[in-house]
Parts: sequence; C-alpha cells; structure tokens
Amino acid sequence: MTVPRERVFTVNDLPLAELYGARLDGQVFQLADSWCVIDEIDGCSSRAVAASQLVPPRAIAERLTAAWIYGVAPEPRRHQFCVVIGARTTALWSPRAQVREIVRTPEDVHTIAGVRITTPLRTAVDLARYTPPSASSASSSSNELTALLARLLHYGTYADVTDAVHLCKRGSAAHSTLAVARFAAVSAPLSALRQRTDPSSRPVPPVSRR
Repeated sequence: MTVPRERVFTVNDLPLAELYGARLDGQVFQLADSWCVIDEIDGCSSRAVAASQLVPPRAIAERLTAAWIYGVAPEPRRHQFCVVIGARTTALWSPRAQVREIVRTPEDVHTIAGVRITTPLRTAVDLARYTPPSASSASSSSNELTALLARLLHYGTYADVTDAVHLCKRGSAAHSTLAVARFAAVSAPLSALRQRTDPSSRPVPPVSRR
C-alpha cells in the first residue's frame, strides 16, 4: 500500500484500518491523532503540525503539549491548548484535547511551522502555576516537574530562573506563591544541564603548581 507523501495526515486522508496497516508495515508512525511517513523527522515542526490537527486554528498549544512539541516531555494522554479570552473558539475536534480561555500577550506565543505555541518560558511558568500537586507519589511527581521546568528553561537558553520568577509574580497571588516555590528548586538542575551542554559554563579547575 502507498501512503500519502504529505508531512502529516489524518483519517481524512486514509481509513484508520489502512493507517494501522501502514504502521505495521513500517511505512508510517503516529503523532497525536496524525500520521507521518517513516522518513519524516520526528521534530518540533512535525509535532506542532500534528497537535494542530486536534483543535481549531486559533488554539495555542500550551503546557504539556508545548513541552512535548519542544521535545522535553513525552506526549501527554490529553493535549492542552488555550485560546485568548473572547476568541470564542473552544470547540474540540478530538476527545484527546482540552481547551481553556486565558489571557495571553504576543510575547507569550511564537509559531513553529505556522502553529501557535506558548514560548518555553511561558510554558514553564504555566506548568509551575497550574499543575496540581499529586495526591500519590508526591515526592516523585514534584521531582519530575522540577526536572521538566529545568529542561524547558534550558531549551529556552535561560541561564537561571530570574525571568521565570518575575513572570510568575505578574499573575494572581493564589498561583504565584506555589510557582515561585517550585522554581526555587529548579536552579540546581538547570545549572547542571548548562554544565553538561556548555563547556564554557563549567568551573575551571585550579592549576596545579609544583
């Protein structure tokens, strides 16, 4: 069977049974509810386009979906999007997506392959502000969130958490206090990431004098 050569396609292009057959034959792989030919790179662009097929055009990929698009988190079971308040676009095209209305500024959003996504900084702040504490395995969940926030800031080339904390404090106090506390734990893993990937940030060993 020959599959379409477009970057990302859906069940509107081929019946689901044929898509599953093509996957078994090694011709395609799945991203969200979309499919890509096997020689397509699983990168930010293809993930962004695949995510955009779940919602109307005005929706903005955010939180775990944005982190997945950036390649710093696994694909979430349910994708997360937002729309600017008043946009009147909360319709869902897929049960795997959820959309909320929220205030956003142009600085909070950029585009990848024509798809609107919250910036790494905005994504990290939203995750710190709106991720509820887990009732079970609280320590493990907290560590995973801390690591994810560090990866997002590192992806956005932030050297420390200063900008994230500043952005947190611009919102409501109810969510800001928890978010700021979460970012306090991010400094160490963020520094460790920088040292592993940027040799110039590593401390210079002392010169041995004999």
